[in-house]
Amino acid sequence: MDIQVLKVSKDSNINAVAEAIIERTVKCSIVHVDCIGVKATYVTVKSIIQATEFLVKNGYKFSLRPYYIKVNTTEDEMQPVFKTAIRWTLIAKKK
Repeated sequence: MDIQVLKVSKDSNINAVAEAIIERTVKCSIVHVDCIGVKATYVTVKSIIQATEFLVKNGYKFSLRPYYIKVNTTEDEMQPVFKTAIRWTLIAKKK
């Protein structure tokens, strides 16, 4: 099983993120959604609300867990810059 990690920024489209969450959750049963910063977290929360409403209406039960992770925000391996992100893990199963 390939667990997909979606990275959400403050400029992400809420509907597009929600659709991506739904698509990957239905396909793989699990998805991680990462965000850094207040605005990105706001976009993520709204997207998760939309996605979970859709999943519930279509007969899915799910668990959702937010937690902190350290992510490297640069591609330079010699000088990595780590920031704390919130990772939301959504696991869904058809009832």
